[in-house]
Amino acid sequence: MKKTDLHLAHRCSLQSRRQALAQLGGLGAMAMLPSLSLLPPVASAAAAGSYRALVCVFLFGGNDGNNMIVPTDSAGYAAYLSARGGLGTPANGVLGLPAAGTAGGVLPLTGTSFGLHPGMPELQSLWGSGNMALLFNVGCLVRPFSSAAAFLANTNAANVPTNLYSHADQQQQMQTTSLPGVTTTGWAGRLADAVSMPSGSVPPGVSADGNVLLLAGSASIPLVVPTTGPIAYNGFSGSTSSQARLSALRSLFGAGADSLFVSSLGAAQSSAMGYANLLAPVLSTAAAAALQGNFPNYANSTLSQQLTQVAVLIQAAASGAIPAPSQQIFFVALNEFDTHNDQLNRQAPLLADLSSSINGFYNALTQVGYADNVVTFTLSDFARTLKPASGGGSDHAWGNHHLIVGSPANLKAGTYGSFPDLTLGGPSDVSGEGRWLPTTSIDQYGATLAAWLGASSPAIGTAFPNLVNFPTSSLGFLT
Repeated sequence: MKKTDLHLAHRCSLQSRRQALAQLGGLGAMAMLPSLSLLPPVASAAAAGSYRALVCVFLFGGNDGNNMIVPTDSAGYAAYLSARGGLGTPANGVLGLPAAGTAGGVLPLTGTSFGLHPGMPELQSLWGSGNMALLFNVGCLVRPFSSAAAFLANTNAANVPTNLYSHADQQQQMQTTSLPGVTTTGWAGRLADAVSMPSGSVPPGVSADGNVLLLAGSASIPLVVPTTGPIAYNGFSGSTSSQARLSALRSLFGAGADSLFVSSLGAAQSSAMGYANLLAPVLSTAAAAALQGNFPNYANSTLSQQLTQVAVLIQAAASGAIPAPSQQIFFVALNEFDTHNDQLNRQAPLLADLSSSINGFYNALTQVGYADNVVTFTLSDFARTLKPASGGGSDHAWGNHHLIVGSPANLKAGTYGSFPDLTLGGPSDVSGEGRWLPTTSIDQYGATLAAWLGASSPAIGTAFPNLVNFPTSSLGFLT
């Protein structure tokens, strides 16, 4: 399942000009043009030495973390295999992966009693070099519960995220935190509201996957770049005739327009043109080509393509080649994780793509010299049931496992959080089918990332208002 559409109109409720700009989303005259600061770009670079960036990789549809991270100790693997229905083929309706050390088996992670899906050897290597951390059992939470029994005994609906197991609601809440009724700003966007912006710089939030709620702030509006290539206008090439039409369009919506909507369109258009011109030499074929060798599946992987764009932009921002704030948050995505059937066959290529792409991204950052400046992390709607569903798939669940990748200079490699008891109907299971009660909240996860980015305590409190309900705001996986 692809993410729900998040319209620009939901993001622009504070100022009349921005309300008018919100209506531009349906015009279609421009190819993924970003909603941008109305100031034209001018030269002003981030201090390269202080530059930091977070890169969110969202796995839309609900990744089955139970098969991404698997216990390898005898008791843990036995519990896993029993609950997953044993070994076999997808046609038999079972979801178990072969044990570590056997043909096609789970890839063991040195120093732990866990392994990765067999399609993720690149991330196994990153683990071995101290470049990855695992965070167990994360989910949307308003406040903690001591056990599944305590959750099931709860009678106060305000203590529980709304519409658990719903794609649309949990995608939204993973991006906003579990705030009832909050649909206009994401937690990264609220962090971006507090970022110091050099005059005319590109925004703190940048998406290579279209408009996303995570990056939308009250004041900060994210930049959207295409999956490949520079920002451009549909139907306008470099020909004399198309340039004449473009000039006429600018005149039509320029100064002297007789309505707020039209003048706002002109301001947005002018701003978009400024960013297109600024980024055209950066998001060039040559710039991408210089990094594509790090991504073996670049031609067939939209995730690798998105991450190449991000690596190019990070290199430009951190080096001062484009004006940018010293703190940025990027968003990319991989879809199709809604594996209600044939999961073994469907999830394997997705996790292989994830592993290859994240490894390629880390190598690209190393190539350009900014691996120490970037932390990459995963999010997803929710996990999936440990117990198989009919058709060799799994159903929507709750707490899920996530990956964080960085350099030893910014990441403390290891395992974090509490791995659930894999007993169906046991102390971690809220349904009898392997839906884990989260033991770590998205607020704690995000706050740990935000603190590394350099966000102030007040900014973190605004971005993660449920954080006060939890015993710690730092999970310790970043330096």
